[in-house]
Amino acid sequence: MARGSLRFRIFKYTVYALLAINILLFLIHGASHEALDSLGWVLLLATFEWETSALDQDYSSSREKYALRAAQAVGYGLAVYATVSYLLVGAWADLVNATTWLIICAVLAYDVYAPGEYADGEWKLRNYLKGVLYAVLFAVALWWAYDGLWVERDAHALLEFYDAVLWILCFAVIELNVFAYETEGGIPAEA
Repeated sequence: MARGSLRFRIFKYTVYALLAINILLFLIHGASHEALDSLGWVLLLATFEWETSALDQDYSSSREKYALRAAQAVGYGLAVYATVSYLLVGAWADLVNATTWLIICAVLAYDVYAPGEYADGEWKLRNYLKGVLYAVLFAVALWWAYDGLWVERDAHALLEFYDAVLWILCFAVIELNVFAYETEGGIPAEA
């Protein structure tokens, strides 16, 4: 699915629309730290979408650059706050999930700001690491599904599962932006 194709755009905006509904569900049915967590991740997702959809372009102004950095700072601040909250209340699945996302964001930021050579050893290592991290996220999502359907029989755990899958899909859009840039000539492949 090419980044500029109609199918990709439909997929992207469908996932983002579902995310907006998801955030409303958490605002209505979730705890306050979950709402702050969602807000932080939305800010980070938005900045990554902005950055990765224009990887081959410079910032249009210093205002754009600093606005993105400010949004990232607030997003990371809220995400770290929520992560610490999960630690303090003993929400271990949430803690593993949030910590894993923070590491993925660090690797993605490296992809954006210091991409290196496409297909070299460093690139392969980064992508292997991201594969392992996404596998952890899928495992946590499956835990929430199991917990919601068979252990607690709790709608909130099912909402957590839906939320986890949706965020993985949202960041898949970002990964596709980066991959398209790397393979469509933004970063030269090794000879």
